[in-house]
Amino acid sequence: MAESGEPVLLSQRFDSAGMNSAEAFRGWQQAVAPVFDIEPIDAHGPFAATYDTYHLGDILVGIGSFDATAFTRSRQKALSDGIDHVMVQVYTAGGYTGMLDDRQITVRRGDLVTLDMARETRTASVASTNITVMIPRDLLKVRELPHGHMSQGPKGSVLGGLMVDFLSSLKDRLPTMPRSVGAAAANATLALYHAALEPMDEMGDTAPQPFRDAQFQRARRLIETRLGDSRLDAETLAPALGLSRSTLYRLFEPYRGVASFVLDRRLAHARKALCDPQDTRHIGVIAGISASPTPLILAEHFGADLE
Repeated sequence: MAESGEPVLLSQRFDSAGMNSAEAFRGWQQAVAPVFDIEPIDAHGPFAATYDTYHLGDILVGIGSFDATAFTRSRQKALSDGIDHVMVQVYTAGGYTGMLDDRQITVRRGDLVTLDMARETRTASVASTNITVMIPRDLLKVRELPHGHMSQGPKGSVLGGLMVDFLSSLKDRLPTMPRSVGAAAANATLALYHAALEPMDEMGDTAPQPFRDAQFQRARRLIETRLGDSRLDAETLAPALGLSRSTLYRLFEPYRGVASFVLDRRLAHARKALCDPQDTRHIGVIAGISASPTPLILAEHFGADLE
């Protein structure tokens, strides 16, 4: 049951704990058999795996942890098994190398990948953990889908990062997510995935709200890590985030702009330090570390003692 007392999402779990290596691999094989044919990389070595599958309506989300595995989805299997889906993947640890159709691919931790289940996949992983989302093709609004890494270049890294952040957050919430929330979570997943397939700057204000929210949260986290940088402003933030300045300005309109948001965060950082009895630094040191206004302004703002 969820904390609210509602039933949680429907799910299935495979866990090889307590099994010998042969039993563990057979269980792992059965867990992924609908999509991939698999073999162990080290047939004589130890093997362990866990896999949790959560149902968000027509969308399935899998959370896996497994030792090195060779995955194959042949053209014959793709044509015969009736699975008309795409698999969106992010490896949170480990990764793999292999071939997608006739193209080589290397996937590392944090990469966002789409695997088209109508096409060939032959890969070999190291020991890894990953998040996978299986989406029926008829839920997608695009005709052509990538088979491999999502969009490349500076924009691609931002788009992929936003989706990765979302999936990592979703993973943490799935075990206790009320079943009644599943449809909304599925819609948010689809909205972000569709957004990640489009050039960000071309979407402008038409970008779905979950995508704009994720953009803002990514910008906020970057600001928090750079509060001590005196050059922190829209001009330096926009390229670091892979956004145009106009897009960045739109994100921060509810906060009276980028400069106002940065100042508010610096003042909040200084307030926390000044109110901490364990923090014995001089107000000038706190002002310098947070790139805040002068010590005099801080003292006037918070009523702090300059001494």
